[in-house]
Amino acid sequence: MDRYRLKNIIILILSLMNVFLLASLAIREGARQSAKETAVEQMVSLFAADGITLDPDVISDETPPASRSLTRSTDLERRAATLLLGTALSSSDQGGGISSYSSDRGAAQFRSGGSFDASGTLCQENPTDFCQDFCREFGYSKPVFQLDTNATGTGTAVFLCDGLSVYNCTLTFTITQGVLTSVSGTLLPQTYTELASDVEPLSASAALTAFQKVRRETSAVVSSVTELDLCLEYQSSSATSMILIPAWCIVTNTGEYYVNCSTGTVTFGGIL
Repeated sequence: MDRYRLKNIIILILSLMNVFLLASLAIREGARQSAKETAVEQMVSLFAADGITLDPDVISDETPPASRSLTRSTDLERRAATLLLGTALSSSDQGGGISSYSSDRGAAQFRSGGSFDASGTLCQENPTDFCQDFCREFGYSKPVFQLDTNATGTGTAVFLCDGLSVYNCTLTFTITQGVLTSVSGTLLPQTYTELASDVEPLSASAALTAFQKVRRETSAVVSSVTELDLCLEYQSSSATSMILIPAWCIVTNTGEYYVNCSTGTVTFGGIL
């Protein structure tokens, strides 16, 4: 057999192998998609049996991120204090993980667990713009304000990490007659270290199952599930560092629920 014919045969064999591999992948992907559609249908039926409408489009196939460990940053705290109180700062260590800053504009305290509060005459002109700038600088969502005709009320924002909201890490601004008088909440660094885990994080379907179990146990009144999104849960104590754990946010017609991706614990986030 001449070399030319042998070369053609090899090319033909390789082509057939590629066709076989592509067909195998297509069959496997089709089976995976079919299994996913069946699982979604079963989940929708499970909720429907309890009189709850579940939009099948909200059942995500996203994989939750790894948990994250954060380290306190005194430089970050000083930057926040400077923005709130000005550059003419005096600082002191209060012990117990508490750092204090003060100026002629007011005072602020930052704690090892990330919580902080500041009060005084923090901003007298365009306080809502100031609050928006603060949120952009330190990684929060755009604040939502509830102010009366006297420019008195509050604004709230949620901390974001890589685009994911940290549902129990919020910021509250208090504005009194057009003057920002206090800011309180949790300040976290954006840098983190991912934590290895042997536990497979809960999928969206598993989170819905955990939610349904708790809803039945508590007899919570729910008639529809409209959203299901990945988020993060903040945990901190004197014995551990600051930790962000992935969670699923389940939005219903009566409130929000959060399902911890590591433990399956379901937390009611409040009435909408």
